[in-house]
Amino acid sequence: MNDGPAYLSVKVNFDNSDYDNVCDTFGGGFERLPAWRALGSLLAHRPGWHFDVVNRGEALWCLGVLGECRLAIHVREDLRFHCYDHDKDSDTIAADTTEVESWLQGLEETARQPSDTLLEMASSNSWDLLKRYTFRLQVSWSDGYYAASVAALAEASFGPTIPEAVDGAAEMICHLFKAPAELASVLTLAAELDETAVRHMRTER
Repeated sequence: MNDGPAYLSVKVNFDNSDYDNVCDTFGGGFERLPAWRALGSLLAHRPGWHFDVVNRGEALWCLGVLGECRLAIHVREDLRFHCYDHDKDSDTIAADTTEVESWLQGLEETARQPSDTLLEMASSNSWDLLKRYTFRLQVSWSDGYYAASVAALAEASFGPTIPEAVDGAAEMICHLFKAPAELASVLTLAAELDETAVRHMRTER
């Protein structure tokens, strides 16, 4: 349990926070909606990508871990896609999602890893950053196993019980950050169970 200020526990939800509404409100309006939908269809199930509202009101797709945004994509006013590589400080303008996907080739695998700067920050002060950060897991169930997945990791941790799956995910986080394996037991984890996990959990009793 974190001992920080109470306001840090507040979760913010819009009255209508579905993807279309957020893109319409923060992504440039109704005219850009088809482009945002195409981009969402391309990125939604690619490991590590997350959709956020940043910079005081800008819709943006990002790839990175622990708050990093090593690759970023948004829809421009001319309905083309602005692709930005933070590591190289380089911009690419893509006419369609096929060009976006071509731009991503060779970039995603690196962007799913912590940058050298983040690794240095994570390991300082006896791994204090990793101990304080809340890692959010998605837990599902299928074919006799629970699966706990971590954003930015292409693989999930599997186990016959939720604790075993979650413990495996903690070990994966330590491996990602090159942290000692024993740190896994003290990481702060928050798990969200999807409908498959909840349904199976209720039938286990």
